Amino acid sequence: MNETFQNLSVNPNDLPSVKEADFNHIEKGYLKVSLISGAVFFLLLLIGGFCLIFFNDDIEGSVKVYSIVLGSIILLWGLNILVTVKAFPKKQYALRERDIIYTKGLLWWERTSIPFNRIQHAELKQGPVDRMFKLHSLKIFTAGGQSSDLVIPGLREDTASRLKEFVLGKTAIDGNDD
Repeated sequence: MNETFQNLSVNPNDLPSVKEADFNHIEKGYLKVSLISGAVFFLLLLIGGFCLIFFNDDIEGSVKVYSIVLGSIILLWGLNILVTVKAFPKKQYALRERDIIYTKGLLWWERTSIPFNRIQHAELKQGPVDRMFKLHSLKIFTAGGQSSDLVIPGLREDTASRLKEFVLGKTAIDGNDD
C-alpha cells in the first residue's frame, strides 16, 4: 500500500514500428470470391430494379427510366469491381509476439491490431462461395462485443486452422501475463 503512483511519459519515437512486421497476403482466390459475391448482389439489385419498374403502375416504364435505373446499377457494379480489384493487395495480416494485425481498404484504409491477451475466442467461417474456392475466414472476438472484432478472409483451411490454434495458444499464454 506504500507504492507511489507513477504515470511516466512514453516517447512515441521509441515505440516499435508496425511497418517492421512481416505482412502476409491473403489467398488470390479470395479476389474471385469477392467478385462473385459482388456479382450476385448486383444481379439481384438489377432484377429488383427491373421488377420495381415493370410491376409498379405508378412508374412509367419507358426506355429512359429503365436506362437510368439499370444503368446506374451497372455503373455502381463497375465501380465495385474496380475498387475490389484495387483494394485486394491491401488485405494483409501479420502475427507478432503479442498481437495480430489486419490491414484493408483503398479509399478508407484501416489497420486493426488486437493483443492476444484481449481475445476471447476465435472461429473459422466458410460461406458458399468460399467453399467453392476452399477458403475460410478467421473471426476473432474480444470481450464486450457480440460481433467479431477482426476478420481475416481468404485463408486456406490449413493456414486458417494453424492461425486459429496459434492465436488461441497465445491467448492462453498471454492471458496469464497480467
